Amino acid sequence: MKDHKINPNLIDRQFGCTHDEEHQIWNRRQFMMTSGMAGLGSVLLGGLTVSPLLGNSSMMLPAEGDNILVLIKMFGGNDGLNMVVPATSASGVDEYTRIRPTIGLKKGTDYSDNHILSGYGNSDFALPQTMESLMPLWNEGKMNIIHNVGYPKQDYSHFSSINFWSTAADNDQDKRVQSGIIGRFLDQDFPSFSESPPTVPPALRIGYSTDKIFSAPGNQQMELVFNDPNEFLRLAQYGKLYETDGFGDCPQGQERSFLRALTNNTLRYSNSVVTAYGKASNKVAFPTGTQSRLAEQLAIISRLIKGRLGTKMFLVNIDGFDTHSNQKDYHLRILGDMAKSVKAFYDDLKADSMQSNVTVMTYSEFGRTIKENGSVGTDHGNLSPLMMFGDGVNPGFHGTPINLYDPILKTSTIVYYETQASTDYRSIFQSVLKDWLCLNGELTEYTMGKSYPSLNLFKNPCSGALTSNNNAVLVGHNPNPENPRIVDMKFSNLQSGEVEIKIKSVSGRTLVNLYNKYTLKGSYTVPLDPSKWKLNPGEYIYELNSAGKRYMRRFLIQ
Repeated sequence: MKDHKINPNLIDRQFGCTHDEEHQIWNRRQFMMTSGMAGLGSVLLGGLTVSPLLGNSSMMLPAEGDNILVLIKMFGGNDGLNMVVPATSASGVDEYTRIRPTIGLKKGTDYSDNHILSGYGNSDFALPQTMESLMPLWNEGKMNIIHNVGYPKQDYSHFSSINFWSTAADNDQDKRVQSGIIGRFLDQDFPSFSESPPTVPPALRIGYSTDKIFSAPGNQQMELVFNDPNEFLRLAQYGKLYETDGFGDCPQGQERSFLRALTNNTLRYSNSVVTAYGKASNKVAFPTGTQSRLAEQLAIISRLIKGRLGTKMFLVNIDGFDTHSNQKDYHLRILGDMAKSVKAFYDDLKADSMQSNVTVMTYSEFGRTIKENGSVGTDHGNLSPLMMFGDGVNPGFHGTPINLYDPILKTSTIVYYETQASTDYRSIFQSVLKDWLCLNGELTEYTMGKSYPSLNLFKNPCSGALTSNNNAVLVGHNPNPENPRIVDMKFSNLQSGEVEIKIKSVSGRTLVNLYNKYTLKGSYTVPLDPSKWKLNPGEYIYELNSAGKRYMRRFLIQ
């Protein structure tokens, strides 16, 4: 799937007021579905003069205790058996050696006693030597491993599997497949996202993919996307906002103004992102020259977190796990890249005492076959372990480890979800939402689509009260002291951004669009004259939309 790129000269011609075909090429839905700064940058909005970024805006500072989730997608199907390695007879090391005579990892060559995962019950598994940078996190209780993670009825397709992991869907007919797990939560947390988008991205992703995890119902993309680290750095250096005036009242001019305003809403993220990035620096050396570029992605995210961006969800990508041939050395190398990158990320946050509320979680669409193939690799399988890192994780092993003595494996090369003790990936996401991101039970169940068995993955799980980015506060309403017939609507805006106030009937019908403009941080009073709007005495609702949030309150007109 390619980025949506538009010829800027074509845009110039099409936005003339007499052009009849404009809406066939660009409409609001198409624009809102464009993701990635490459897609936005290619619009160029007619190539007209641009104005520099707005001055330093008020950023949404995370309140103390707000937790952050960083997801690492290991795309291609990670071979978990060569990542969490059986090291004793109890864990099946003899069977492991028998079914993997070429690519199986051997003690003394590929790992040593220093890489045994001990301290939490039996010491039956090891990390490969290339991942030894994670051993301090394991030994300090900052890491856990969840065994045998997957889902039933695996079809071994990369794209449908990652779709299910992103959406919690059972299959392609499941209505959940249309939106992402985190996207459904963000849709509830930012109910007026389209009308008054926040100036801080609710989620941020680096690495181009079709992952739906941050997609809200209706294909609303809730995240800011950078196709690669270089694209982010270009934004950090050249972020712009565009003029929206001077296009006339014809439909095409109004549409162009709308598109530019919507672009500004998206590019307004750049003000917060660039400011946060510039306020912090990396204090440790991240790995360089790695094929995966994961380290570059995590180095950027570390600076954004330390710069108090306020975004709570991040997704980074590391590709290359579809190891059908010549697996051993290559797989060990990219596992080493991941391990070194995660450790540098943790240490960099720790250098500024910012690590305590950040959890990192890996996931992959499926595992690999347990037996090596004729090309000395592995093929698409099912179950695979998952790792989590951070001060808040409940350390050690969770779930039931792979049973290599399973009689079914004598005739099959796949460890099936249906025949082994397994952990449904949705239980993990549910536990993360409820116990780390602090969603209440009702919202967690809505987000997941139904309830799944809970896991004890965090040391101090949340109480279950939804955390909320309260960017605006409805202070209330009072009669105007000089004219009691006028009602003063009062609100405080905790960050600069688009603010919209509507007066509605108690049945929810919009009667008055009272206020709609970009509003700087501060406290405001907006007068409502009922006679001007022909509002009879009675009960009404006023609704304020700001930074993706919606606030409502009833009031009386005497």
